Amino acid sequence: MKKDIVRRRIHVTAISYEDVAGLLRRLELYDDVVKGKITCHICGKEVTLENIGGVTVVGGKAILVC
Repeated sequence: MKKDIVRRRIHVTAISYEDVAGLLRRLELYDDVVKGKITCHICGKEVTLENIGGVTVVGGKAILVC
């Protein structure tokens, strides 16, 4: 069975590891990440400063993914 592939272009902004904490502070998410209160929007695992993979906005709210 052949599956369709959906392709679309997305804009990706990259930041350095050193700048992640500053970004999280501006979004008022830093304390919650450090305290283990944030989970990945996709898989549900805890997001930490070491495993954060992305930040995006869904429904007007910033969400994190590992």
